This record gives sequence, C-alpha cells and structure tokens, in this order.
Amino acid sequence: MVPDARAPHHATTRVARTLMPEPYATSPPPTVPRRSDAVATTCVGLTEQEAQARGRPYLKSVRPYADAAYGWALEDTTGFVKPIADPSTRQLLGVHVLGPQAPLLAQPLLQAMMLGQTVDQIGHDVPYIHPALTEVVEQALLDL
Repeated sequence: MVPDARAPHHATTRVARTLMPEPYATSPPPTVPRRSDAVATTCVGLTEQEAQARGRPYLKSVRPYADAAYGWALEDTTGFVKPIADPSTRQLLGVHVLGPQAPLLAQPLLQAMMLGQTVDQIGHDVPYIHPALTEVVEQALLDL
C-alpha cells in the first residue's frame, strides 16, 4: 500500500484549525506554493485584503529583504515580509512572506500568533542574529 503523501498536511491542517484561536481558525491553513527552487511565498493568518473586507482595523509593514544585510548580500530585489497586526492589542493578525526561505521566516511568526504574543514582544524582546535573513522580520515588526 502506498501512503497518501497529503495525509500529514491534512492532519496538520485539522489540528491547527482546532487549536488556533480566532481569527486564525477560520483562515486558510499556512500555505507554501512554490514559485521556483529558490523562491516561495508563505501566507499565515489574515491577509490585508481579508482584514479590509471584514472592516477590521489593522497596522501593516512591508520590509524588503534587501533592507537586511543578508537580503542585500543575496542581491534580492523582490522578496519582502509583510506582517499585519491589530492596532489595539498589537497581536499579529497575519503575515505574508515572499522570497527565499519564506517558510522559515514565517514559522516563528506563526508560533507567536499561536502563543498570543504581541509584535512588540516578538520585535523587541527576541534577539535576532546578524547577519541573517531573519533580521528583515525584526525590521518589519519594529515598523509596526
């Protein structure tokens, strides 16, 4: 019998939807559609368009990869990190990452969302390694 390659994803999606607090439980699961071998896009939580459609107030930041030393060294001209947050609670509502290592950059933000951390806790209270691509995440959070 050949195992269904989709099974782990489906199981993870069911668990994530059960455990995730609102508004994440009704959002699509984190996705990582491939654009090429080196570039991916990852979306977690609400998108900016979904927040607008729901009339939900939000803050957003868009930081290009090139703003971080590692992104500059990659000579990346298209990658970015875009977190959106609730202006009153300062909790992340969603994040969109496009570029190399997008899933790895989104993972700690997904964890922060699940743990109810604020953008201030994630941006100020967590040390970020230099030089590393994760610095662009830090910069995007500090902009909020």
